[in-house]
Order: sequence, then C-alpha cells, then structure tokens
Amino acid sequence: MEQRNWPRSHDELQDGPIQVRVASVDQFFNAMDPTPLEERSLNPEVADWIEEWAEDLDKDQPIALEIYVADGRIEGREPAIVTALHNHFEYREWQSGRQLSKLWREGRISLVIGLFTITALNAAAHAIGTSKNPVIEVLHEGLAVVGWVSMWKPLETFLYEWWPIRRERRACHRLSEAAVTFSLTPRR
Repeated sequence: MEQRNWPRSHDELQDGPIQVRVASVDQFFNAMDPTPLEERSLNPEVADWIEEWAEDLDKDQPIALEIYVADGRIEGREPAIVTALHNHFEYREWQSGRQLSKLWREGRISLVIGLFTITALNAAAHAIGTSKNPVIEVLHEGLAVVGWVSMWKPLETFLYEWWPIRRERRACHRLSEAAVTFSLTPRR
C-alpha cells in the first residue's frame, strides 16, 4: 500500500470513510491469485488494513470505503473491486462465525472436563483431609489447586476469548455491506 497519514486519534478515525490507497488496481488484489480480476481475492495487506480500521469504528454507523488508485487506471474496474470487497468480507464473516462456533463447542467440552476434574480432585482432597504430616498436607493442597486450575481454560474461553472474534465478525459483516466510493485525489 502507498504511504499515507494514519489516523492519529479516535475522532480522526471516525471522521470520514476508511481510506485505501493503492498504486494500481493490481495492488488491490492478491498477486498470487491466478483467477480473472473479478474473481481474485484481496491483497491480505489491504484486507487487514480495512478490517482493522473497521473494528475501531463506532458500531452504529454504516461503514464507507474510499478507494484511491494512484495510477488513475481504474476506469471500468470499479464493479470488480466492489464485488471483491463485499465477497471477501462476507467470507471472512462466515469464517469468524465458524471460528466462534468452534470456540463455544471447545469451551463447553472444557467446562464439562473442568467441572468433573474439580469435583473429583476436591473430593479426593477432602477424603485425604488435613494432617500435621507435611507430605499429606502438600498432597491435600496440591489436589485442591490442580482442581481449580482445571477450570482455567473454560473460564478463559467464556470470559475473554470470544470477544475479539465477535468484534471481527461484526466488522466483517458491516464491511460486506459497506458503501464504496472511488476518489481521484487522495485525502489528507
């Protein structure tokens, strides 16, 4: 992508459309993709730039993209670019949805394993009981600690891991419906 002035504040980020500057239309698409222009996948760098910016935008506003091609040779290629953008982010939304479903499934399995483990190890710790013998006391405390550690993964999944995937999915959905305009002169 071409050198640009990056948004320096939240207000500047919210002000106007997501700006994408490329040297040529070919730079917009993945150079390794041999399919015709209309069917090519996006350049990963361009797609990441757009998605990262979209994740930081306010959630209630529709997203708009403004594309500037430096060499100016875009005539007639606009529909291919718009279609490629919408298709790419629709597919990314689907991927994020699958990733989220997989995470929830793994979280439920981890929760069942964790609950079984904490119950069994705490029962074993209570069966051993406390003692003045240091070996038995270490075993008692160790079983209780390992039982609680077994709950780490399900708690991490249900409390933290799903938020970024949901945010990505929401951004991709909004991008799949984004209004796309083409500019003859770069902003900023």
